[in-house]
Amino acid sequence: MIHPGQQIENYRIDGVIGEGGMGTIYRATDANLMRPVAVKVMHGELADDPAFQGRFLTEARAAARLDHPSIVRVYHFGRQSGLLYIVMELVDGLSLGAYLRQLAKVNQVVRLEETLALIAQAADALGYAHRQGVIHRDVKPDNILVKRLERPDRPGDPPLRAMVTDFGLAKLLETEADTQAGLLMGTLPYMSPEQVLDRPTDGRSDIYSLGVVLYQLATGQLPLDIRSPERALAAHQYEEIAAPRTVHAGVPVAVEAVILRALARRVENRYQTAEELAADLRRAGGGLGDEETQAFAEETDSAIVSMVTELPTPARRLEWDMRPRLLRGEGVCRVLLQNHTSTPQSAGLTVETPRGGLYVDAARKQINLAPRQRGMVDFYLQPIKQPFTGRVRTLPFVVRVTPTPAMGEAGPGMEGQVIATPQIPLWLSLLLVVLAVALCGLSVWALSALPFISRLLAG
Repeated sequence: MIHPGQQIENYRIDGVIGEGGMGTIYRATDANLMRPVAVKVMHGELADDPAFQGRFLTEARAAARLDHPSIVRVYHFGRQSGLLYIVMELVDGLSLGAYLRQLAKVNQVVRLEETLALIAQAADALGYAHRQGVIHRDVKPDNILVKRLERPDRPGDPPLRAMVTDFGLAKLLETEADTQAGLLMGTLPYMSPEQVLDRPTDGRSDIYSLGVVLYQLATGQLPLDIRSPERALAAHQYEEIAAPRTVHAGVPVAVEAVILRALARRVENRYQTAEELAADLRRAGGGLGDEETQAFAEETDSAIVSMVTELPTPARRLEWDMRPRLLRGEGVCRVLLQNHTSTPQSAGLTVETPRGGLYVDAARKQINLAPRQRGMVDFYLQPIKQPFTGRVRTLPFVVRVTPTPAMGEAGPGMEGQVIATPQIPLWLSLLLVVLAVALCGLSVWALSALPFISRLLAG
């Protein structure tokens, strides 16, 4: 595990973005160009394998050749101190998979015209890659990022851009296929029949996978219920895909035709190029009338939302609490954190003292949590000046937890107080003053009366 602050060549690691099957992805800063980047570091057991190293370098070179607005760019790749890594463009946005999971929780569906535009953009990217001799082999919602734009790329498109990422599994078409790895290079529900049945694959396999994503966005369901390799083999050999309009009657006929052609079991019946798919998607989207748009909205139990105006935010992946919130005199404030995800997470914790007057052992601390791990961070606080006498003073402080990278809106700070209690209470101080005054008065009286008392004793 690489910790924030560590450096790989000129890339400073800032935090964990997520975990993949081949490695961990970190948010980092290019110290030379001062720009944010994503650094994917391969798992140690893979990085130590000479055969994997060679395959990785071949795939990284293939990905680095790709230069398209809807493909996440590869800036650099290399080896250092036993690490094998690839440096990529950092896209400020969520994956389409994250959006789908968020929408499912609140029973919402994306507007059809936005779906068609985003999938057409992804098809453009795949078509370009195929022309460069590169196939993706793992097209799925989690590998399609959605980025908000200031203005649309094309007239009539929403101000969004789909960006295909993780060409780390891609292979040059002229490279001899690894038949044993064929079934592993993909995610079961999105894999083409030829991937599942261990047959030769080409760019049309990516077209099928993108068709699965389109089917899921348009109907809210996957075309086949696949949860295991055995189930995938049976489904692709013996089951027919339900027509989209039988699942969601509001899907326009033209859109259904595009989906079914993309999902044709036989590759010769499928779109032969991703550009053809993109063109038909735009044609279907441009032909949508008000009646079809209204029908799509009415024939579903889900609410129709726009990703432009209501981009769902990711669910908080870290939960935290603070105890105790009230310290008397001095003490340790403990922040408890829980990582609810299946990937490592990191967070920075800071302490603020609005009124000052407090000493804190460290203004900022960092914590890294493994999947499902609980952790704690302690802050020691005490008043800078401990009052000897007088009133009780209340010194407030605020602890803020900031996940890196930020996940949704930052939560409110957790407020606490340090009660600075004087060593001598106010009432006791007043009593001592009164007693001192009384004692002084008695002493003065005694001294003034001493001659008179002396005469009385002498007489």
